[in-house]
Amino acid sequence: MELKYIAFPVEYKGQSRLVIDDQSLLEWACDRGIAPCDAQAEALRRHIIPLRYMKNFPVLDFEEQLKICRGKVFICGCGGLGGILIDLLSRAGVGRLWLADKDIFFPTNLNRQMLSDVDHLSRPKVHVAEERVKSVNPFVEVRAIAQTVNEANVVEFIRGADLVLDALDELPTRYALADAARGLNIPMVHAAAAGWGGRILTLLPDSSMRLPDVVGSALFKRYSEEPAGVLGPAPAVIGSLEAFEALRILMGRKPAYADRLLCFDGESGTVEMVPVTV
Repeated sequence: MELKYIAFPVEYKGQSRLVIDDQSLLEWACDRGIAPCDAQAEALRRHIIPLRYMKNFPVLDFEEQLKICRGKVFICGCGGLGGILIDLLSRAGVGRLWLADKDIFFPTNLNRQMLSDVDHLSRPKVHVAEERVKSVNPFVEVRAIAQTVNEANVVEFIRGADLVLDALDELPTRYALADAARGLNIPMVHAAAAGWGGRILTLLPDSSMRLPDVVGSALFKRYSEEPAGVLGPAPAVIGSLEAFEALRILMGRKPAYADRLLCFDGESGTVEMVPVTV
């Protein structure tokens, strides 16, 4: 059956919109032998809104939502930042999420990592993340990578992605990720959270700088002198801002943090945006 015959009109924001519910679209995808993520893109191409994305309109238009649904995003890390990114980008409708993390959940993760709970302790983070995506949005295709990302395999893992998101907590892998993304002409959003706050920086393929240049600067060190711990709201705030940046990039809007370091201090409630050049 054609999509237009299983879609139905609703009144929204003073306009009549054609929408389709999850079950009908999933059944249509099964009948046609296509992936659910491609089915949602096809509905949008025909100006039929999957009902779950209704509230994205008119903040977004059809073309922007379609770009998000066709997006392929590599998220390195499924902990504090990664859990927020995975949840928000799944809800936004990113078509394909590639998730990498070798760790398991520990009790010390429970204060801040949104994918962790007492039933998930000792389970691999990436497998819990995969289950979470499937429970939130069956139209998102997930690739779970329960391996350490390093210089030897990072290019293989991110090849074909539209965007790379850094949700890590240590520098060597971040450097390898940033270098590989630049080499493959893929934008990368770097983020970190600790103590009361954190930072975000977007590295475009044609950026004048590399991540080690910024990390080695006095400016970066000034915003890296944080206590060893991290409060739960810090990765929630930084991860949410990183998700906003991801959506901007996927839909073709101007990145907010390209060559600019956003520094958030939750203790004072302040945000500082500082240009970074080398």
